Amino acid sequence: MDSSSMSSSGSLRKRGPTRCFCSEKPVLVILWTLENPKRRFYGCPNYWVRCGKVLIPKQRQRILTLEAVIAGYRKKEKRLLVFLGLSLVISGMLLCLMLLLVG
Repeated sequence: MDSSSMSSSGSLRKRGPTRCFCSEKPVLVILWTLENPKRRFYGCPNYWVRCGKVLIPKQRQRILTLEAVIAGYRKKEKRLLVFLGLSLVISGMLLCLMLLLVG
């Protein structure tokens, strides 16, 4: 990756949302908890006054979308495993039937 693309992607990452849902400019908040020390996110400056909105960066929204996709694939995997098990049982029964007819 050349330096120009690195600098442009880095500057895009530093930019946050331009406006809150209440039309105020969001501020960068740093959360200090044991689970997420130094977690940064954009929030409304009127959060404690009237707005109550926390702006989720696009990356977090993308993570939530991908987690939903993964959950769907896991459900599909379970269904396929059930069908595989049923097909193995049926093929085993057919094999036993063929052996009985031949023998």
